[in-house]
Amino acid sequence: MSVVVRAVGKAIPKNKILNSQLPEELDTSDEWIQSHTGICSRYLVNDKEDCVTLGADACRQAIEASGIMAQDIDLLICSTTTQIYQGFPSTACVLQGELDAVNATCFDIMGACSGFLYALNNACAMMELNGWKYALVCATEVLSKITDWTDRSSCILFGDGAGAFVLERTDDLNCEKSGGLCGKVLSFVSGSDGKGAKALYLDSSDGLMKMDGHAVYNFAVNAMTNAINLVMQKENLTEDKVDYFVCHQANERILSAAAKRLGYDFSKFICSVKEYGNTSSSSIPIALYDMQQEGKIKKGTVIVSAAFGAGLTWAGTAFRF
Repeated sequence: MSVVVRAVGKAIPKNKILNSQLPEELDTSDEWIQSHTGICSRYLVNDKEDCVTLGADACRQAIEASGIMAQDIDLLICSTTTQIYQGFPSTACVLQGELDAVNATCFDIMGACSGFLYALNNACAMMELNGWKYALVCATEVLSKITDWTDRSSCILFGDGAGAFVLERTDDLNCEKSGGLCGKVLSFVSGSDGKGAKALYLDSSDGLMKMDGHAVYNFAVNAMTNAINLVMQKENLTEDKVDYFVCHQANERILSAAAKRLGYDFSKFICSVKEYGNTSSSSIPIALYDMQQEGKIKKGTVIVSAAFGAGLTWAGTAFRF
């Protein structure tokens, strides 16, 4: 039995903000932001949107695409740094109520930008251990709520959004019985460096993110290249056998630096950060959803994913469709 990705969902806010629409007080420009980050725009929630509305929309989309019912879901894991309630209950439980996924075991996971891959790893392990058939893994982030909009070095980076996977535990690796998307989840790698906790954290005094950009950049490039190397070694993959690298979308410079250090073709690295900015743990499922819609994911497509985040954390995995 293996765990496969059966469907992907995405939700973004209605409000798209171009670089040119950022507050004038930031004293920056579209040219500077694009040249230093690769970001052209981001989407920000309005007063009627939050991590639950976005997460629920992404989950509904994935459930509908999978052809199952919400009541079929055995497990619901939510990755978020912007919980709807501080402390408890979990956002996963709130999503369960919105979706009527009454049979699901629910909990949140805190891995920051690595959180979706952490959640995916946990889901696969729990499905195998408990013999569960379906899991829903959601990442939903409203970073605009915790961004310091007076700090031009960081506020230009972030956006809001959600993504979700429906996973199925099956021996039908071609999904011939049910059709649809069928991506086998392969090996996982992960790690943490708690000594870097102060490089990126949520300040309890004002509820806003604080970031040491230089420290995060250095960690990010090292962590991403390490995660990609380890996953490829475990799966006996070489660059020519990988169709795409779908990594956490923090900054185009980080993706480019990782590709250069690996000696890989940068055209294989998906760069959705241009459109969405950094949506934390939501960035990988959002990118995969767009790839599916664009027809980039076909039978036999191999994808390697890697992420890094506050903690400091890192993770990697691979998919074979």
